[in-house]
Amino acid sequence: MSAREQREYSRRAEPDFNAARLQLSRLHAPAGARLRDVWIQLANLTATTLRVERVGVWILVDEGRAIRCRYLLQRSSHQVFQGAVLRAQDFPAYFGALESNRTIAADNAVAESTTRELREAYLEPLGITSILDAPIYLEGHLVGVVCHEHVGRPRTWTEQEKNFVAAVADNIARLYGEHERQQAASVLQVYQEHLLELHRLEAVGRMAAGIAHDFRGIIGAALGFAELMRRVPNLPAQADHYAQRIVDSLERGRQLSQQVMSFGKDEAAAPRVLDTRAVIEGMASMFRVMLGDQVRFALACDSAVSRVFLDPSQLERMLLNLVLNARDAMTKGGDLTVSVEDIGVEGEDDEEMTYVAITVSDTGIGMDAETQKNARNPFFTTKGEQGTGLGLAIVEQIATRAGGHIRIDSEPGRGTSVVICLPRIAGALE
Repeated sequence: MSAREQREYSRRAEPDFNAARLQLSRLHAPAGARLRDVWIQLANLTATTLRVERVGVWILVDEGRAIRCRYLLQRSSHQVFQGAVLRAQDFPAYFGALESNRTIAADNAVAESTTRELREAYLEPLGITSILDAPIYLEGHLVGVVCHEHVGRPRTWTEQEKNFVAAVADNIARLYGEHERQQAASVLQVYQEHLLELHRLEAVGRMAAGIAHDFRGIIGAALGFAELMRRVPNLPAQADHYAQRIVDSLERGRQLSQQVMSFGKDEAAAPRVLDTRAVIEGMASMFRVMLGDQVRFALACDSAVSRVFLDPSQLERMLLNLVLNARDAMTKGGDLTVSVEDIGVEGEDDEEMTYVAITVSDTGIGMDAETQKNARNPFFTTKGEQGTGLGLAIVEQIATRAGGHIRIDSEPGRGTSVVICLPRIAGALE
């Protein structure tokens, strides 16, 4: 768009912006009304005025270390997405721009310094080329950001558009205030409490990780001596057999030390817009090999599953942990099913959120109430020396950081189903 065309567009568009501002100012959240309904009106108005495909409100959580999607409207499909999380350690340049408390106007989002780190993870999978984001303040404090995402050819944001998104952010803050801030924050409150519990467990993990680090060095030295023992010329077969048993035990100890060290760290990941169905289908053949002949494996994937925002390796790690747990629970064989679908779950303020639900079900020994209560705690295991007690703890850690949660449904003698609920970031691929 040339400078002349921009001036002409601005001249014609100004009355539309004025009318839109007036409509924004008239939006209210009456007592008893759902914030979601008012938000959809605001998002539709904003998306139409700015001619953008996606409008989202993201709220700062975890003491500013992350932002969580409160609502995100996709105009063309009329879908609303909620719950996805972006973490500062994964996208430092973008969060640095947010901390400077300024509007982020990225005409070419895949090239701008503040947004290009989102290119492969978020922008390109969703076809987003230009971004216009404005900070949201409550009582003078930065609490979130309203994001306007353009799909199509890159565009140059005008001054009128930049001023308009600032007005949108102000009205979002006003609507939250009208809707009784405590109630508006209730959806995030459970997530915040879940994060606090996760941080408490991670603190335990960090203490264990420090010990595991020292043991890893000792194990490495012992492993080296055991390997040297096996290389002794004319070593008796029985001695070689016992040396190999030592090597195997030390290798298991080293793997356990690595798991403990990993659980105790909040490491940067590489999340991206992800098709969970494709990942699960790609792992099916590996699952069949892992489970052996005694376990019958079935895959049930809905034909239209929404996409999530997650590191693919973390999704694979969750699934491997759950499948291995299920296999170990079926000592005499049985059936294991992995399914994925979109499901509605009622939230804490009577809003229904749609999640991508990945369910791993087995027909094994099941768990009693006490075991279910402790199953998520790190280092709790019912497998004796064969277990590490980190499988479910790692699954919950990954799910929580992604903005989701897990559910366990089990009874002694009737098997177990573990459901990973992950927030959607976009609809299913066509």
